[in-house]
Amino acid sequence: MKPKLNILLLLFLISFVGFSQGFRDKKEKIKALKIAFISQKLNLTSEQAEKFWPVYNKYEDKIMDLKETQLRQRLQKREASDEEALKQIEEAEAAEVEIMSLKKKMRAELIPIIGADKVVELQKIEHEFHKKLLEKLKDRKGPPPPPRR
Repeated sequence: MKPKLNILLLLFLISFVGFSQGFRDKKEKIKALKIAFISQKLNLTSEQAEKFWPVYNKYEDKIMDLKETQLRQRLQKREASDEEALKQIEEAEAAEVEIMSLKKKMRAELIPIIGADKVVELQKIEHEFHKKLLEKLKDRKGPPPPPRR
């Protein structure tokens, strides 16, 4: 009986690792597409790019980690008492404050490198990238089902 349990556990772990690897691959592919998109649209000199990308990546990685944590917390389905729900709200608000703080620090570091006008342009470019990414995801899923009545 125990060998069957071990085999099932092993298969579960292998499938979980495979799923995680697939997620990481997709995440890396999206990151590469985003870098290419920003590079093309922002039109940085080689000197600017050399200084820009380390700063941008440092903050973007921290921001994405916080957003992934937020998403995982939102996706957890559980009955919560008012006290637990308030704690979840406070944690979400704290994460939002941290994200805004990181964005502010990133902008402050990027302005001397690429100028304020390009930092404003960067925000527009990021928004455009996310919009295009969402459109592409919607296209892959097909049309939404008709509304229920």
